[in-house]
Amino acid sequence: PDRPALPGAERRRVMSATLAPLSIAPRTSSRGLSRRSGVGAARRRRGDLGRNDAKSSPSESSLNNKEKKVRRRREEADAVEAAWREGGGLLDGADKESVVRTVRGTVQVARHYEQLIEQQVFNLAKYGEGEVLPDTHKDPVWVAQRLCMLQKLTNVPPQYVPDMVGQSGAGVLSLTPASVLRSVLAVKDLVPNGDASHMVRVEPDLLLTDTTHLAYSGGDVMRTLREMPMPEPCVRLLVTEEPGLLLGKGGLVRMEQVRDQVEEHRENLRAICEGVPDDGWLDVRAQRWFTNFFCGYY
Repeated sequence: PDRPALPGAERRRVMSATLAPLSIAPRTSSRGLSRRSGVGAARRRRGDLGRNDAKSSPSESSLNNKEKKVRRRREEADAVEAAWREGGGLLDGADKESVVRTVRGTVQVARHYEQLIEQQVFNLAKYGEGEVLPDTHKDPVWVAQRLCMLQKLTNVPPQYVPDMVGQSGAGVLSLTPASVLRSVLAVKDLVPNGDASHMVRVEPDLLLTDTTHLAYSGGDVMRTLREMPMPEPCVRLLVTEEPGLLLGKGGLVRMEQVRDQVEEHRENLRAICEGVPDDGWLDVRAQRWFTNFFCGYY
């Protein structure tokens, strides 16, 4: 049924109430800030960044520890260099690069034995067996003094002396001046006019081998090489470049390799040694050719 028409004033009031805009209040989070506004989120992000920066920035104590560590390393390097210079291993005219390499190599040797001694102590405590090196081996100044003595007696460039310990072990640090001199003289007896300094640098085990054994084993090797159709200058050059042959390194396999190479290059060997006396040395070009074809052990 049709509803009765409303009076004009009443109709206008109902329509105005119906068409009035709706006012919806924004929902607020539990923190009392509008999520839609983004203000609170931005503030929280800024706060989080501040806290992260505080965590990532180094503390004053860590900076002090780093500075102390750098200063301690610098003092250690200075003490090692001073020990080398006092012992005469580093001359005043030594270039900066060789000094840096010498000092760095010496410190690395001491650091290596410091870690090794710690492991040896642990093994001895846990298993009750094994030996422990003296604490002197982890003292870089003591290591520098030992290496300096070795350098003066062998005439090996100081920057290469620490490498000799890496090749042959702690026994190099236990060498005495008398034992070093005996070994150097034994090498010179086996290879007259040979570069004994180069030989002991390439093969530090020559310094650790009993000189009597070295004389016998080295003598056998020299006789075997001389029985091959290889001129004397080539024999000396081969042993100088591969001093481990005097100790039997490479064994029969290496000697057979040398024998085969001599047979293959017999004419070339004769040609490069033409006019060279037995106690002489090949020229630079001939030495380069020979080492390229014959000296591959090292």
